[in-house]
Amino acid sequence: MNTPYSSTAPAKLYAILLKLRPLQRGTLMAFSGELVHGALLHWLRNDAPDVGTFLHEGNKRRLFTCSSLQFHLPAQRMLDAERDNIHLPLDPDKTYTIRITLLLGELFPLFYSTLMHFNTPEMGADKPSFIQIGKQRFTLEEVIINNDDPTGWTGFASLPTLVEKAKTLRSGRVEPLKLEFASLTTFNRTSARSKDYGAHHARLPLPQYVFPGLARRWEDMAPPDLVHVMQKDRIEQYIQDDGMIIADYELKTHQVKFTTHLQPGFVGNCTYHLRGPDEATTLEAPLTVRQQLLLLAQLAFYCGIGYKTSMGLGQARPI
Repeated sequence: MNTPYSSTAPAKLYAILLKLRPLQRGTLMAFSGELVHGALLHWLRNDAPDVGTFLHEGNKRRLFTCSSLQFHLPAQRMLDAERDNIHLPLDPDKTYTIRITLLLGELFPLFYSTLMHFNTPEMGADKPSFIQIGKQRFTLEEVIINNDDPTGWTGFASLPTLVEKAKTLRSGRVEPLKLEFASLTTFNRTSARSKDYGAHHARLPLPQYVFPGLARRWEDMAPPDLVHVMQKDRIEQYIQDDGMIIADYELKTHQVKFTTHLQPGFVGNCTYHLRGPDEATTLEAPLTVRQQLLLLAQLAFYCGIGYKTSMGLGQARPI
């Protein structure tokens, strides 16, 4: 991957929570992923212009994900507010969070440096505005990145570490895998076969929608010496042969409002069964297909699943 940054460190992934406090009372729409996306790029372009420009160019924006602004409300109330495009009140006495993930290791030291620069204002100065989401300005209260945060949504890992961990996994005849789809998830489906009917948004996490897409993300992100670990053709064949099936689910359809359109999708959780037996591994194929799928579930925690993950959609994790 050609980037303006270089590092000899292993490829790393970061999931970070930013705690924000509004500078004044106001309101913000319940789903704000599109606004958070724009706000982050605007902030980076101001404080680290080369980083912001790099992330904004073409598909390179997929090198990070972000969530919508998270309110302190019960899950069902948030879903109702998102579906109905309701504006929710912001209280300067409360903190709110956004989650971002960085999918290129070289971005983290630049992001860290920019955060530290923000957190050292002049002596006696008022708290500065850190980011503006829509018309609302926020200051930064806290940055959380540790692997044991109670929310379960932060952490960091290197790609080599994920591979080594996958190598140690030994499955029985059936290996369960449960994924939580915490924000609206959908898959933009189109193909040569469906050209007469047009593209559509798939609203079910069928294995053939979820895992080949994650395998492509691995190919995009992995360094050359790790690309071969993920073998998309074998994964697709395993799924086609019903090696992987849906065993249980708690899903509901959902929709959120973007600037120009309503976006349909789903939220909830889904349990898959990965069925054996496993094939032998080789130097060229160091992971079994099931180990590859379990690795991809860990990857989904950082890169999200499906459509518009850089705008608040597809926040997912294995549970």
